[in-house]
Amino acid sequence: MKLEIQPLFDQIDNIPQIPEIVRILITQANDPNIDLKPIAINVEKDQVISVKVLRLVNSAYYGLPRKIGSIQQSLAFLGMNELKKLIVVSGLVSSINDIPGIDLDDFWIDNFRTATYAKWLADHTNLNDSNMIFTAGLISSLGKVLIHLDDATTAKKINSEVRAGINRPDSERQHLGFTHQEVCGELCRIWQFPDELINTVTKAGEPLSFNNISLASCAVYIARYISESSYSNKDQQTILAEFPHKEWQQLGLKEQDIAEKMTTLLALDTGLEGVLD
Repeated sequence: MKLEIQPLFDQIDNIPQIPEIVRILITQANDPNIDLKPIAINVEKDQVISVKVLRLVNSAYYGLPRKIGSIQQSLAFLGMNELKKLIVVSGLVSSINDIPGIDLDDFWIDNFRTATYAKWLADHTNLNDSNMIFTAGLISSLGKVLIHLDDATTAKKINSEVRAGINRPDSERQHLGFTHQEVCGELCRIWQFPDELINTVTKAGEPLSFNNISLASCAVYIARYISESSYSNKDQQTILAEFPHKEWQQLGLKEQDIAEKMTTLLALDTGLEGVLD
């Protein structure tokens, strides 16, 4: 851990604590033999997560033929992968309480979109483990929260510079000596997440600046750009001009398809907003 980052983790109250069930699901994400039935039983004991998951399961997004009343019923209707996703999302959202100066609804909606777009890119470019890439997209900006909790004034100054057109990693290094992606990587280590996930989120802010380029990080980086473009004040021509073309090409995608694929991605429904109700 960089010496400059250490103070962010010295105050234990500032470190989000995720439910153990979420940590288990993420650390065992690559285990095809994981049995979700006993996990579902434990999830039902967590009222907050259960309510959020069931709200999502019974939303119009899934359009199930009848109302689902338990996590175990959800498993039968949705399957293991989809239920795992909903539990992870619900648990992570529940782990961060109200933070003065941050609109958490906007924060999570941006992350939901980033995760959804990143998974779509992974699925359509034959990257391994699109579920891990979904999780990376979901959590890759959590470092911003820790920076804000440690020094809200500097965090706001960085956000202002980013809105003015300064590259976020450059602004963060100038004011802090590290980036929010590095903070997120350290947070994932504390949470004992898999090395592949830690590597993906750590590189997700500047994927081409590393010797060993992570294609998963490229997918998250592109997804974040597309999500942020949806609520920026930039016109379409500027958005396309500033698009991360090199990262796009790393995924084996064609430049002439950018506008079409962006339209496809922006039309995707995450199905996750209900967890914020």
